[in-house]
Amino acid sequence: MVGKLNYSKWDNLELSDDSDIEVHPNVDKSSFIRWKQRDIHEKREMRKIRRSQLEAEHRTNEAVTPLLTALCKQTDEEGAATYSREVSRLAAGRQARGNKDGPDGPTLEDILLSLLLQINEEPNVKKAHGTSDLDAALTTSMKSHLIKIEKRQSEISSELAEMDEEDAHKITSDSLRDGWNSGHVSKEKPSPIPENKAAKTSQHIETLNPGALAGSAAPSAPPSKDDSDDEEVPSVTPTMKSFASLPSSIASLPLSAESLPADFLSSKRLDLSAFEKMFQFIGSHKELLHPQYGTTDALLMQAFESQMAGQKALARMCTEKALLIQYCLKLGRDGVSLFFQRMMNTDGKAAVLFLNDVLATYTRIAQRAKALREQQQENSEGVEQIQLMAQDPGTVISFDIPEGPPPEKIRLEGEGVEHLDANEVREWLQRRWDIYMSFDEDFREALASKNLDKVNEVLGRMPVSKAEVIVQDLDRAGILNFSSTEVRDETHA
Repeated sequence: MVGKLNYSKWDNLELSDDSDIEVHPNVDKSSFIRWKQRDIHEKREMRKIRRSQLEAEHRTNEAVTPLLTALCKQTDEEGAATYSREVSRLAAGRQARGNKDGPDGPTLEDILLSLLLQINEEPNVKKAHGTSDLDAALTTSMKSHLIKIEKRQSEISSELAEMDEEDAHKITSDSLRDGWNSGHVSKEKPSPIPENKAAKTSQHIETLNPGALAGSAAPSAPPSKDDSDDEEVPSVTPTMKSFASLPSSIASLPLSAESLPADFLSSKRLDLSAFEKMFQFIGSHKELLHPQYGTTDALLMQAFESQMAGQKALARMCTEKALLIQYCLKLGRDGVSLFFQRMMNTDGKAAVLFLNDVLATYTRIAQRAKALREQQQENSEGVEQIQLMAQDPGTVISFDIPEGPPPEKIRLEGEGVEHLDANEVREWLQRRWDIYMSFDEDFREALASKNLDKVNEVLGRMPVSKAEVIVQDLDRAGILNFSSTEVRDETHA
């Protein structure tokens, strides 16, 4: 009997065959593929965020429903006084906390209090205040909200089921598992070193990543475009960008530093709180450690692109986070714990080894970027430029620049905001402001003028690679807008 292989499971695997992609002659093909990959990863991240929101809302509704049901029953039996006592109790509890949310956001009691205050303001309840109809009005309103919650729970379950069904038809790195592979790591118990013998071991240097100091294993600057055409470069996801943006442990050092100064530890310039924030972030985003995610390669490439664009501080931060993930993976199963324990060790020797590796790697990236910029300038001979031009004569290019950073608290109003999260909106506005402030001052002045000629004049003075990144950032931040001047006839016969 000859068995047949079922290949249908591969029908939903999205492949990227360079030969099947057709792009405009003026668009670099490898850049287009990289942008496409980045778009896929960003959409996947947004789906994860949406799923997390739905699951959190479902859990909250499940917890609130029995509390509201019990209060509704008690109010029906004992009257409106019960309802008033519960509102007073919840309000007093929140006031005792200084009218602030809990460490993880609004507590369950805060959510219930908000709902009860909302019921108090409903027209039928306000109209019944001071009358014998108040008991019935409160009970009716609470029952109505219970029905709405039940309906919303059904909608959430349906949407989650649709997402599960859609995910089941896709093969992504998140669904990959390592099969037919097992490993065993035997850990040798370290022998304690007596204090009186410490001087005799001064020639032994402990390294976090033994291969990191060897020339053959040291991470090198990303290859040039010509060297990487045949390799798929992992795309930087929003999670990676957030990780890279965390404060650096060596922010006090100049960007030109190729190694730590001799008095680095005695001067106490190592920011341990930065390591703590990185540790907490990795704990909440363990996908950064998945080999399929390609965090190290993606962040090193982002470091190179940022350096090419003149964003030197961001480039070094990306380098630091890229090597941090690499070290954690090299240290084995408990690599994350081992790495951060050694980083925050009081003697700081392990931190010196790691940070010197970061500085050396960033220096190589900076040198490679500088050489490539000079080569591009020689080849272009000042002719090649990036300019913003509309292909359609009826299209107008305009610029919508942010007025400043977002406020601490944002209130969403109007139609279509029911599915928006205020915190996410604030994060988006903050990213938009950060992108705008990352531009050079002369370019920000050109944008503020909202004059296309002035913007193109500044773009024309930039290296092509930097101008390309700037245009991408303009689009990402929603600063670059295209509008049509055509008058559309939307009348109907």
